[in-house]
Amino acid sequence: METPGQVGLTETMQHDDPRRGQRRVVIEGVTPALAAGRFPIKRTVGENIEVEADIFCDGHDNLGAVLRYRKEQDSTWHETPMTPVGNDRWRGVFTVSELGRYRYSISAWVDSFASWRHDLRRRVQAEDQSVALLLGSRLIEAAARRARADDAKAL
Repeated sequence: METPGQVGLTETMQHDDPRRGQRRVVIEGVTPALAAGRFPIKRTVGENIEVEADIFCDGHDNLGAVLRYRKEQDSTWHETPMTPVGNDRWRGVFTVSELGRYRYSISAWVDSFASWRHDLRRRVQAEDQSVALLLGSRLIEAAARRARADDAKAL
């Protein structure tokens, strides 16, 4: 549920079973938020809103996160990437472009490709790459099954 000024939290994952990522990614400690989002924060036109959150998962997989925002009456969400700032803390920024209420939320997921690439780099330096390359080909095949038209063909 979202109310004006409230931060809505969602989780997604790019994987064969997107629900798996929902059980693994945790988003908490979102700021700014007044009374757990019951009241809107205040900013002026042209001012940045810096949103931070603790985002983590079990294990050592790499994560991805975006800050989603929109004017309250708009139906289209805009996204900006969030970046890690240390110790599971992530930050994203958007600018208030005109008067009115805004909504924002955070989406985070286990980034299977980034995790695979990180593991492959370690294997290139230390040992046989064949297993890691096989896992990578399976990730690409699964992504191709989910993709549309030209993207599926390219994958």
